[in-house]
Amino acid sequence: MKCKISINSGICCRSVFFMCLGLFFAGLSGCKEDTNELAISCNGNISQYCNHKYNEHTYAGTHNSFAYTPVYNDIIANQRRSITQQLQDGIRCLNLDVYLLVGDTFCADSAIYVYHQYPGFGCQFFTDVLSEVKSFIDANSNEVVTITIEDTNLDIVQLSLAFSQANLTGYQYHKQQGEPWATLGQMIQSNKRLVVFADVSNPNQTPGFFRNWNYIFDNPYSAENRYDFSCSLNRGNTANDLFLLNHFITVITPRPDSATVVNTRASLAGHIEDCKSAFGRIPNFIYVDFYDVGDVLSVTDSLNRAR
Repeated sequence: MKCKISINSGICCRSVFFMCLGLFFAGLSGCKEDTNELAISCNGNISQYCNHKYNEHTYAGTHNSFAYTPVYNDIIANQRRSITQQLQDGIRCLNLDVYLLVGDTFCADSAIYVYHQYPGFGCQFFTDVLSEVKSFIDANSNEVVTITIEDTNLDIVQLSLAFSQANLTGYQYHKQQGEPWATLGQMIQSNKRLVVFADVSNPNQTPGFFRNWNYIFDNPYSAENRYDFSCSLNRGNTANDLFLLNHFITVITPRPDSATVVNTRASLAGHIEDCKSAFGRIPNFIYVDFYDVGDVLSVTDSLNRAR
């Protein structure tokens, strides 16, 4: 609209000017908010997750993440995809067993390895696993990853040295016990995006390590069939900040066809609901075998969207 310069039209022009000015700033404010939402997204490019505290979020996890075929024998393999592929697909909690081996028949170089049950079924350098984790974290700046080291013969000095040599120390999140957890957004903005739990003594002497069962509690992992899942307390204390749901069939030889049954949305939802009734908690970590079968990723997403 064009205004003529006149006494009578001056009021009209000023009104239009201030109205447009108001709309401009309103639009600028709206654009700023949209820009922030686009710039900050957390764990799966979902901006709403950024406000979730670490202990108020659910992470899809893999049981014995490292034990995948063909690197490990089918007899003990719990997964069919590499660590890198697991992370790319959306797994955000990796479960590892870590051991120092010296002069072993099957893992000849004296070093720190990940293996399950028996080195003869397969072993891999721990440094190689950590390298895969670092590559993913380097390339995905809006993702928070958790590692839980369950069985190990390392002490905290050996463990922290391994993470230092892998150049992961700078990414490790740390806090004092009793302090609240940061939100995913805060962890991403501070670039402290790796949370490490380890079943070792005195982990707090080195920032960036948490002792598993001081912070986590879980249900039994000894289900022999789909009707055997339990919501009784296994390890830790129900007052702990984080709940780990073990949802896999424990047999000598893990089988993908078992995952076809128990990794369904119906099976997962039923187990989650049962444990919510028992503990009053939604799980923070869900461990499954053969995550590429079934619905663990979509169930995890549904839980987080409902929080």
